[in-house]
Amino acid sequence: MSLLKKTTIRHSLFIILIFIVLTTLRLLWLAYFLPTSDQPLAKKGIFDIHNQQLFDEEVLNLDGEWLYYPGLLLDPLNIDNSKSPQSFKQTTRTIPMRDSEVSTQRYGTYRLKILLNHNAPKDHRYAVRIPAVSTASALYINGKLVDQSGKVATDSQNHKGQAAPYTLYFTNKQPEIDIILHVSNFDTSISNSIDKRILFGSASAIEHHQMINDLSLATISIILILFALFSTLVFLFIYPKPIVLLFTVGFLLPLADELISYDQSIITWLHLDYVWSFKLSTIIYLGSSFFFIQFMRVLLVKYHNAKSFKRLFAFYGLSAFLTVVLPISWLLVINSFYYILYVVSFLFVVVLALKEYLENQKQSTAFIALTALGTMNGIIWAYIKSIYDFDIPMYPFDYLFVMLGFSGYWFKRFFENKAQINQLIAKLQKDDALKDEFLSSSSQKLWDPMNKMVTLGQSIYDNPNNKLMADDKQNLKHLIDIGRSMSFTLNDILDFTRLKEGNLHLHKKNVSIQSIVYGVFDMLRFITSGKQIHMNSTIPRAFPNVVADENRLIQILFNLLHNAIKYTSAGSIKISAHIENNMAVIHIRDTGLGMDDDIQSRLFSPYEQGNDNNDGIGLGLLISKKLIELHGGTLRIHSIPNKGSDVYFTLPLAEGEFNEEQSYIEKEDLHLPIEEHNSSPTAEKQFKILMVDDDPVNLTIMRSLFATSEYAVTTVTSSEMALEVLQQDDWDLVIIDAMLPYISGYALIEIIREHYSLLELPILILTARNYSEDVFAGSAHGANDYVTKPISSLELKVRSRALIDLKYSINQRLHLETAWLQAQIQPHFLFNTLNSIASLSTIDTDRMIDLMHHFGEYLHASFDVRNLQRVVPLKDELELVRSYLYINQQRFGNLLNIEWDIDDNINIDIPPISLQTLVENAIRHGVLKQEEGGTVCVRIKDFSDHVAVSVVDDGVGIDPSILDELQSGSNSTNDGVGIRNTDLRLKRIYRQRLQIKSTLNEGTTVTFHIPKNK
Repeated sequence: MSLLKKTTIRHSLFIILIFIVLTTLRLLWLAYFLPTSDQPLAKKGIFDIHNQQLFDEEVLNLDGEWLYYPGLLLDPLNIDNSKSPQSFKQTTRTIPMRDSEVSTQRYGTYRLKILLNHNAPKDHRYAVRIPAVSTASALYINGKLVDQSGKVATDSQNHKGQAAPYTLYFTNKQPEIDIILHVSNFDTSISNSIDKRILFGSASAIEHHQMINDLSLATISIILILFALFSTLVFLFIYPKPIVLLFTVGFLLPLADELISYDQSIITWLHLDYVWSFKLSTIIYLGSSFFFIQFMRVLLVKYHNAKSFKRLFAFYGLSAFLTVVLPISWLLVINSFYYILYVVSFLFVVVLALKEYLENQKQSTAFIALTALGTMNGIIWAYIKSIYDFDIPMYPFDYLFVMLGFSGYWFKRFFENKAQINQLIAKLQKDDALKDEFLSSSSQKLWDPMNKMVTLGQSIYDNPNNKLMADDKQNLKHLIDIGRSMSFTLNDILDFTRLKEGNLHLHKKNVSIQSIVYGVFDMLRFITSGKQIHMNSTIPRAFPNVVADENRLIQILFNLLHNAIKYTSAGSIKISAHIENNMAVIHIRDTGLGMDDDIQSRLFSPYEQGNDNNDGIGLGLLISKKLIELHGGTLRIHSIPNKGSDVYFTLPLAEGEFNEEQSYIEKEDLHLPIEEHNSSPTAEKQFKILMVDDDPVNLTIMRSLFATSEYAVTTVTSSEMALEVLQQDDWDLVIIDAMLPYISGYALIEIIREHYSLLELPILILTARNYSEDVFAGSAHGANDYVTKPISSLELKVRSRALIDLKYSINQRLHLETAWLQAQIQPHFLFNTLNSIASLSTIDTDRMIDLMHHFGEYLHASFDVRNLQRVVPLKDELELVRSYLYINQQRFGNLLNIEWDIDDNINIDIPPISLQTLVENAIRHGVLKQEEGGTVCVRIKDFSDHVAVSVVDDGVGIDPSILDELQSGSNSTNDGVGIRNTDLRLKRIYRQRLQIKSTLNEGTTVTFHIPKNK
């Protein structure tokens, strides 16, 4: 046997197997829901179940002989009071009727008595299900009207047809139930026949039966709605061709057909009469059949253009036309023709689908075969059900298999088409990859020499010993700036390559747009050098965060602002923001050259520039646009030549605590153990760290990395708060996020550096990027070191500890040096004091003893270990000054007068040997320079927020040139070491300097203030 025949047999067996499975499922459904064969039948209007127990799960068919009164609507209330029903014209009719007959009687009454079991509970709930009756019906239970469909009447004017099924639930306390059903039909020529079963049973049984029907209908509806929605989305976003909308309509029409078949009253909201309701349901029925055939024609590849399809479409079009124009009496006659057309057309496409599957034997056509088998199975069983009049719940599995076939075919064809497309574009992708590889390789090769050039140029520029002329130094700075601009171009090439390859991933989180704006402003200050450009932001403080990758948002703003600066020689660049459609709209407006329409049309093309004579390669705007689109936003440009441009883009607003990915701290590093070496000179001290970040979550994460036993961490969320906290204590390290609102991290570092040197207060800056421009901006503004995000916890702790240890070691050296300066005693002062003691030993032993006592106190205070502390109590400093002044008064007698002007109850701390230094300076360089000597006044005054400490003398004063050097802080002279040392300590501790006022030959006043909150 040939391989082809074996394959054909295998696929044929597959078809047979699927058909058997479908048939088996249908039979199981029938076996479960078909009623038992021993159900009673009504005889002569009596349905006797008084010897039968009515179970809660059992539904009875009220089949059999019902009493029928043609041309008469019996009065249910007076039927037993006037005359017996036998006196009326009475016949019996079998329900359900097999064949409808033409009759002149347009109305009548059906009646049935149900004899119940005497043991049935008196308050038991029952239910009756009335099918669609042609064309109006009204149900009476024990003489009461309980429900109706349409309006039953004895004339056509009052009659209103509807033919909708309905279910009634009621409680019966009598041993029998009298059911009267009024019917009327003035819409068709058919008699008032009931061709479907009337159901009766307990309320729970009918509810269960109804629930199965509802669930089946819901399943079918959901399947069809989902496929219709899928087709609509494909049309809107993937393949906007009319054929796709055909699928959408094709799924909705069967849904409408099923809903109308289930309950005709669904179309009553259209307020149509029975005739047009019937026509509408018929057109929907034809339309669902037509679109199924159209589906199959589209899906069939080999028989797509078969001529038989055109004939079928013509028949369907003719049928729809006849349905609209013909009267209902004619439509009832040709309705069987519609059914034949439906069956023939379905069988035709089923045969074609199975034939194509057996001929092509592809996996995609197997799904078409599955669809065909599900359809054919549904047609066969619909025919069987119409013959045997099964009254079972709706069967949903045929639709399920049909939809599985459709979806399977679509997915398979999608992957087949995708494979073909991948093969077709493989060569283009390869060529494009070679081009991108060349650009990436070239940029990486250029990066290293360019970086070396910039670094070498910067080192020459920063060298204070170079002999460059001013113009040459300025040209060197321009050369460095050009080199940095080249780095932007190389970064753009690399990012453009990543974007094309799809290797650029976003790490989104809640980001403050204000922080990024001010940070980028400070990063770009060096570019605006030489240009009269003012950059400012009007974004309000309360503006909400956006959802963005902080690194890429910096890049977007950097590129756009860099572009604005490049095209603006003088004027302003303003950034503003507002909210529109739950998106943040950020505007960057400049007063630069602007662009015409032609340039704007080419801006977002690769390697296009706004000006052909400009630097760069024209990728900045394109990369920014792509990055914004990756965030879910858009970029637009409005520009007027010679008036400026408005570049604006959108970003999604943050909602709640959105955090797609926690990228601030690397998760794998959070629990890395760090070995602590107690040998460090700082191991036993608790160090004070100030952290500044506008995101409290980030502050919490970073704070958790530092052990509370070693570090006292204070966190603030703004630069303004940081400046306030800095004044309140001594800090060992400040960690600052580069991107802070209003006062950026870079600007905050500059402010701190006005008061603290690199060694006095180390600063670690956190940058979102590791690019050269970010690192340069941090170091240029005064940062000691930097850490890039996402932060490695190990790196953050190690770098922080290194800066703290460095500061501690330097401070130790400075303290020792300061102590030496503070404790140094002039040799001649010691010699002269000892001579004074020796002289007094021969003339006045009491004064000698007193002088030795004060001299001992002076030496003890001068060499006290507390002088290494930051501050000491004022009373200790005054004791040292009193001893020093007593010794000098004993030595110089009337040449030195001392005045004390000190307020009571002053309790503050001051830097050690600060007051003594000023007093010594006033004596040695002030009053003792005069032959007649002079007066030194120590004045300490208490104010509300500070204490003013002054040393006033009436000596020779200070030369203006020396005074200028002292006030400028210059170290060019060897004199005045004590004054400069005291001034340095006051500046370090209190952020203020000595206030020196002096007039030659009149005297000098030196003052400093001690804040009370220190």
